[in-house]
Amino acid sequence: MHQSVRVDEHNATRRTAWRAGRAGGQLDRGDRMTGRTRWWLAGVVVLAVGGIGLSVYQGIVRSNAKAAEKKKEAPPLEFAAHDIVQLASRVLTADLLLPGTVQAVSQATVRSKVSAEVRTVSVREGDRVRSGQVVVEFDTAQLRMQLAERQATLESARAQLAQTERTREVNAQLVKQNFISQNAFDTADAAYRAQRAAVAAAGAQLEQTKLTLADAVVHAPIGGLVSKRLVQPGEKVAFDTPLLSIVDLSQMEVQAQAAVSDITHVAIGARAEVEIEGLSDRTFAARVERINPSAEPGSRTINVYIGLPNENALLKAGMFARVRLRVQRDKEVSALPASAIQSDAGQSIVWVIDEGRLVKRLVTIGRRDDRAQLVEIVSGLGPGDLVVATKFDNLRDGLAARIMGGAAAPASVADRDAPRSHAN
Repeated sequence: MHQSVRVDEHNATRRTAWRAGRAGGQLDRGDRMTGRTRWWLAGVVVLAVGGIGLSVYQGIVRSNAKAAEKKKEAPPLEFAAHDIVQLASRVLTADLLLPGTVQAVSQATVRSKVSAEVRTVSVREGDRVRSGQVVVEFDTAQLRMQLAERQATLESARAQLAQTERTREVNAQLVKQNFISQNAFDTADAAYRAQRAAVAAAGAQLEQTKLTLADAVVHAPIGGLVSKRLVQPGEKVAFDTPLLSIVDLSQMEVQAQAAVSDITHVAIGARAEVEIEGLSDRTFAARVERINPSAEPGSRTINVYIGLPNENALLKAGMFARVRLRVQRDKEVSALPASAIQSDAGQSIVWVIDEGRLVKRLVTIGRRDDRAQLVEIVSGLGPGDLVVATKFDNLRDGLAARIMGGAAAPASVADRDAPRSHAN
């Protein structure tokens, strides 16, 4: 009996332990399941936060897009009718600006006609001389000796000529009387002719010496002022050596250089305005006096000579001048006001209103009429294009724009007002 009880107790104890062990195993599996749940929940939280961020970003993008749409829908620029111009045909009057140099109409470089030593120079730079005045003298001692020698040679030749002439006359009488042969007479006649030629040669040499002696005294060829003195007393100079330069300031002219393409628009008698360097407060009225018929080989320019009055000898030779010639073209060209032309990165542009929008156009410009403030448009625009004739810095491609009543003005007014209103 007692043994059966102990067996029952033992079995009960085993069943209790088995149940406890089974419960412990279930507890371990429960712990593992709890960790997995935590990772799953963390992933869900991350996805939720990312979704919220994406929603916020999309909201910001939509807000910016709406702001951009609102900006595009800003009120258009409004231009008055007289702020808009179109191409118009005009005959432009262009000013040719020609560089040049002032020079005297009458000027001379005095040169040596002898090879001798300079004895005296009676003038210096700035001295006034009159025509025919003695300005330089050479040492003439050697020339005088040469003159005496050639004078003696001429006298000797004349004496021999007289002797041969008498011999010829005697032989002429003898040949008539047949006392001598014709050959003897011909010999005497040839000697006479040779001596006569010798006398002529001696006379020519004497005259040459006299002329050289006269050239040893140098006279001023024109009246004026001495601009350069190139020799000093005691110098030995050769033939054709420059001695002095003389300029006459009573009549002056500008030698200007015109391009070959512009010379067809320059005519003799055309009026000109001349500005002189150093005399910026004065402008001289002048006219074209002469045009060189040939171009300069190096520069391919043609010299134009403009006469200038020179009151009180104000102008000096060698001054730099700028000549303004007004020339009119012989045909009409398409033109716009100069105020409509702007520069962008070195290119000429205009702003055109096309279908309610501003459009930037590149244009090629030609001649400019500074007086009328017009510029020739070579290419880039059509006759019906509406061009903004104002200088406005904030214009951009694509901005909405409209014209407030009226028609576009012709291309004749240079300065325009700014647009009446524009988008903020």
